[in-house]
Amino acid sequence: MSRSNRRFCGFTLIELLVVIAIIAVLLGLLLPALGKARLTAQTVKSKANLRSMGQLQMLYAGEFRDSYINPFNTSKTGGGFANGGWAAVRKPGLVGTYEFTGPEQWYSEMYAFHWYSLVGGWLSNGDYASEVQFAPADKLLLDRFEDLAIDNPEFNLNTGIWDCSYVLSPTVWFSPKRYRDDIRPNASRNSGPNSLAKRNKVSETAFPSSKVIMWERFDWTQQTRRVTNTIGTQVFDLGVEPGNPQWNNTGANPGVLTVDGSVTTVRILDVQQLSMNENPRVAREFTPTDRWDPPTSLFINYGMSEDRFELGSNVAGFGGGIYPAYFWATRDGIKGRDITR
Repeated sequence: MSRSNRRFCGFTLIELLVVIAIIAVLLGLLLPALGKARLTAQTVKSKANLRSMGQLQMLYAGEFRDSYINPFNTSKTGGGFANGGWAAVRKPGLVGTYEFTGPEQWYSEMYAFHWYSLVGGWLSNGDYASEVQFAPADKLLLDRFEDLAIDNPEFNLNTGIWDCSYVLSPTVWFSPKRYRDDIRPNASRNSGPNSLAKRNKVSETAFPSSKVIMWERFDWTQQTRRVTNTIGTQVFDLGVEPGNPQWNNTGANPGVLTVDGSVTTVRILDVQQLSMNENPRVAREFTPTDRWDPPTSLFINYGMSEDRFELGSNVAGFGGGIYPAYFWATRDGIKGRDITR
């Protein structure tokens, strides 16, 4: 019997090879479709998580006199090594306090990434482990969170502090005055009032349907990002690099939560075009107080140095360009607006 006529499970060798080739072609057609379906499901789930965050904010406001989520003693003055400044917080079960330090312009602001680990358990005992704090496509953070417990046997959800996939805008715990002029002023560690820290009320928001309070930290629907450096109205194209676009990358389309509880996808390029509008009033309204340029050391100190944030630096783990601080430093704070409706 010739080699081509040998039979395997009822097939000749040639027939078997044809079947294998057909299967390979079908897999090549199906896998991209399956991958796209999976990404769509993850995107839907992430938006549902943001809606849950909006419900949490509403419950918090109902419990704390219409206040935005805020763990700080914003009226505190003084401070020292023992008890920290006004951005020192106490988590139930945590021995002592934890202070959200950083350079003065960024003092307290890393709470924006870590807020759920301090608030989640308030809603429901043991809810610190809830999956709603993590976007299903946020692989870097999910892997890091799993490693946290492995590398630190003493780590405990009820006493630890960690970051989540959804960012809380610092504008909710600072006075609108801080975001009135270009370049927001420093936040003094030893004086909440001098830092313009404030317990803002939800009802004080000027544009509830247009003011973003939480958002996805990356656009996980894209695996590469175009790097730009925005200076005033000039945008310099620096090419393409691997990685999910950071939320304020001009090519990103992140999911956002507005004060009225709505969840939507925002095309950052549209926001950028509003900030470059020929009408000076419109341009000012949609131009954040600052560019997004925190020091890389800040992210290294918080264990976030491998998450590929775009900080315009050559430090390992950081790349990308420099973008306006959309949502993070909204012009006029809670009195301003980030998107149009």
